[in-house]
Amino acid sequence: MLNIGMTELLAFGIIALLVLGPEKLPEAARFAGRWYGKIKRMVSNVQADLDRELRLSELREQMQQEMARIQELEQKMQAQMHELQQHKNFADNALQEHANTHNKNLSTQYFFIEQAPSLVLTRQPERPACFCQITEQPESPVQSSYPELKVAV
Repeated sequence: MLNIGMTELLAFGIIALLVLGPEKLPEAARFAGRWYGKIKRMVSNVQADLDRELRLSELREQMQQEMARIQELEQKMQAQMHELQQHKNFADNALQEHANTHNKNLSTQYFFIEQAPSLVLTRQPERPACFCQITEQPESPVQSSYPELKVAV
């Protein structure tokens, strides 16, 4: 704080002894020591507060940089998710178009189930058996031994 060497202290002591005298010198030294201690504590508190504020501002700056980086990563993730959703939709549409164009030229075969005459098993010959469909035919007033067949394209 104050760069006072030993020679300056000795000079102050001699001047104080001459001005104050030997009776008031110890009391004046205590008074000066108290004020020196108060001033030193006050200066150290101000320095600590300034250091704390500087560290706090640095932390705020780092936090803002990290938040900006997180937001940038979030935007990238959203863009990638949107791109993946578009690819999925494109693939679904392409698969649906492929299925529609190939299914138009295929014939549908119907098989009757003898235990339940109102149920029909539908299968496309070029497709595996997992693409079979069982549909229930509505009751008609004129019921024959086999239900009426309806073909849907």
